[in-house]
Amino acid sequence: MSMMKRFYDLEKRRIGCSIKSYIWTWFGMIGNIFFSRRAPEVSIQNSKHLLNLGCGTRHLDGWVNADFYRLHNLIWNRKELPDWMLDLTRPLKCNNNHWDGVLLEHTNEHLSYTHNLSLFKEVFRTLKPGGVLRVIVPDLDRYLQWNEIRDQEPKMNRYYSLAEAVSNLTQNHLHIAVWNFDLLAEVLKEAGFSDVNRSEYGNTYLPEMNVDMESHKWESLYVEARK
Repeated sequence: MSMMKRFYDLEKRRIGCSIKSYIWTWFGMIGNIFFSRRAPEVSIQNSKHLLNLGCGTRHLDGWVNADFYRLHNLIWNRKELPDWMLDLTRPLKCNNNHWDGVLLEHTNEHLSYTHNLSLFKEVFRTLKPGGVLRVIVPDLDRYLQWNEIRDQEPKMNRYYSLAEAVSNLTQNHLHIAVWNFDLLAEVLKEAGFSDVNRSEYGNTYLPEMNVDMESHKWESLYVEARK
């Protein structure tokens, strides 16, 4: 592949991201006026209340699957509508001490650090005492090990250099926050969590939350915090 084509493939996503950002801004304005609701009541075995926050199109049975105002799905594909549409930059319309577990998988990198801190405070407020927050994000430290791990992790070979790998992580896919364990732990503790630990794929305090996406494993940091 020529260098020009290689750079074009990396950078063309940013044009699409700019367009999407305007669309999501409008969806947010409309959604906050017309579609803002309180959290629905859904529970699974043992009456656990679990929240899949920032679910995208992945809906987990027995969970409250929550995401931004996906207004286009009202017209084109209602099956992909989340159970709860909301704006993660605003307070959660949910009672205190409600959730047994909250999952955020590849969501926090799409929010600013200030919005992340506010969101984690809201999650802390709405978790029951002893409740579990599981956060999964692309791991900056893992990307910085590109030279060392690309032989063991074939998906890292989609990048041609460390610089291009980091550029993709930080500038594509509507990413606006970059995380490693040290920063994520610091923010979670500031939000009120005192028990914050590095976790692993498929390893969780709460068995019902063992729902990690295998497709994210190669690039991800896993962190759990308990209230």
